[in-house]
Amino acid sequence: MDEQLYAVGAKYYDGAYQNNPNLYDVPFYLDLAQRYGGPVLEIACGTGRVLLEIARKGIEIVGIDFSKEQLTVLNSKLLKELERTRNLVRVFHGDMRTFSLDKKFRLAIIPFRPMQHMYTIEDQISALNAAKAHLLPEGILAFDVFYPDYSALLQPLGKETLELEWSAPEEAGHLVRRYIRRTGVNFLQQYFEGEFVFRTFDGDRLIREERSQFKLGYYTYPQLLLLFRHCGLEVLEQYGGFKREPIDICKEMIFLLRPAS
Repeated sequence: MDEQLYAVGAKYYDGAYQNNPNLYDVPFYLDLAQRYGGPVLEIACGTGRVLLEIARKGIEIVGIDFSKEQLTVLNSKLLKELERTRNLVRVFHGDMRTFSLDKKFRLAIIPFRPMQHMYTIEDQISALNAAKAHLLPEGILAFDVFYPDYSALLQPLGKETLELEWSAPEEAGHLVRRYIRRTGVNFLQQYFEGEFVFRTFDGDRLIREERSQFKLGYYTYPQLLLLFRHCGLEVLEQYGGFKREPIDICKEMIFLLRPAS
């Protein structure tokens, strides 16, 4: 993973996702945290979109992330939280493939697709093994990835599409629009590449443009089952959406795993 890939994205992350009506994952992970109790480990916690909601419910949580820029945003947000919330949170900089904490957890979560930044089998196995190593014997690992949209992968490359827009929180009257452009697809290795284009407008006037490259891997369902088996994990629950729809609806792939008996 290249840490610079996240530098521009960290700046716009909260604006893009905090009030996105198409995201249903926070209630799902919050329910898990309340069901299993703390301490919770969030791997790839980013700017704290999920982590802070869990801490606000009085549940102890530890977060790790590879992006120093995202953690800087998270730490600045923590300063604005109530003391009782801040005291429930610990945050570390670390790589999800190799991190090591002197603690084991009842629940570890990897929300919003960080496993799709694991592009090789070696990285995927390392990430799952690292998460498993931090579970108590009865602990649960929960994560989600999207089901690949093969029709989108077959579309011509280079087309720019408006994806999201929001009001700039620190620039009154300004609007940020995020465009997405796919630049490559590798069907053999199962990943695609592209860039996000962030354009800030004052009315109709463009005042700033920034770009962030991205690369995302994708998985098939049998591939994931084989990875779990290789890493000594077994499926406890599986869903096709955050409202616990059957997995065969093929929207999301969400798993609750436990160490194999």
